[in-house]
Amino acid sequence: MKQILFEDVDVNTEIPGSAHNVTLLQLIEYAAATWNMYLLHTDKEFAQRQGFKDANIPACLYGAFLSTMMTRWAGDPGRLKKLGYQVKVMGFPGDTLTVKGTVVKKYRQAGQNLVDCDIWVENQDAVKVAPGSATIALPSREG
Repeated sequence: MKQILFEDVDVNTEIPGSAHNVTLLQLIEYAAATWNMYLLHTDKEFAQRQGFKDANIPACLYGAFLSTMMTRWAGDPGRLKKLGYQVKVMGFPGDTLTVKGTVVKKYRQAGQNLVDCDIWVENQDAVKVAPGSATIALPSREG
């Protein structure tokens, strides 16, 4: 992807997103990679005994998808300065999660070229299941 520069961004610029078809295997691999082997995220029968229909997608996986979208868009030497999100609707294996975003503000502060963005994760029903926000610092043509 071509390096995006501060001057190339305007309010309402869309951030290129991506879709993720979440599988139980992916949840197990993510649990192993993050050392978070809580059975609620990897075992359907355990989750059902807790009152859920299936294993739950861990909240931090939503954040991984969102941060990946933002850092890919920012490129290098762009930097992710802040990221926040809240999971509002639970997800389960078989769900398709799509990350999206849009620029809401751009400004210069303390020598940095900053861009504030609304970001979110949608499920296969186009429901925003994890809304959030991010700030990135972008390089400039001006140096």
